[in-house]
Amino acid sequence: MTEPNNLSAEIIHRFLLLLRNQRRTSALTLQQMQISGRQVAVLRFLLSAGPSTVSAVARYLYVRDATASSMLDRMESGGYITRARSEEDNRKVLIEPTDLGRQVAQEAPLGMIGQLRQVLPTLPAAELERMNAVMGRLISICGIDESQLD
Repeated sequence: MTEPNNLSAEIIHRFLLLLRNQRRTSALTLQQMQISGRQVAVLRFLLSAGPSTVSAVARYLYVRDATASSMLDRMESGGYITRARSEEDNRKVLIEPTDLGRQVAQEAPLGMIGQLRQVLPTLPAAELERMNAVMGRLISICGIDESQLD
């Protein structure tokens, strides 16, 4: 059996490996596409979900509406998205990718979160339950209060 200290070090190593990979992938996307990985994720979300509200984008990214709105402002300025009033409900503003946004979404490399969004639903429920329990335990160990996060 492996020593607890060695296992602890291996868990931390693997966690940091995930974080480093996420940063590296996002940096490569920014370098290659001149757009952040999170913005690419928004474009891919819009392609799959269709025209969406700021609130829908915020829910997808697990951020507040104000955070999503600021990002969407930058994306609109960059020519990646457009905003238009809904024809059914004039109070709603719908966001859609532009031709440039569609092109970027198709050409940008798939980041770690995108890979997880694709692969996790294909795994057996028992495996997902184990992974979810472990993630919950890590969150608890770190004392993370989700309500305090953007």
